Amino acid sequence: MYKAAGILVDPVNATEFTPRDNYMLDIFDTNFTRPQACRDADPNLPYCQLVGDLRIDIGSDYSVLKPYEHMNEKCPSINPGYDRPDGC
Repeated sequence: MYKAAGILVDPVNATEFTPRDNYMLDIFDTNFTRPQACRDADPNLPYCQLVGDLRIDIGSDYSVLKPYEHMNEKCPSINPGYDRPDGC
């Protein structure tokens, strides 16, 4: 979907992305005013989650990483921390 919208361009392999990688992308408007329905659903989230009993605590990683060529192609994904080395 991101490629079709022109947000990610080749050479980026979107199949290498995890949910965390998606919300870290610096593609979201972090200064928007959340609609009332979003604030009613959860007044403390910086983004909009309308449904679901569980929420993802994304901390300060929301919309912070600019897309780059070959993004995430060689990034480790080893638990428990799933830490990202510099340049990854």
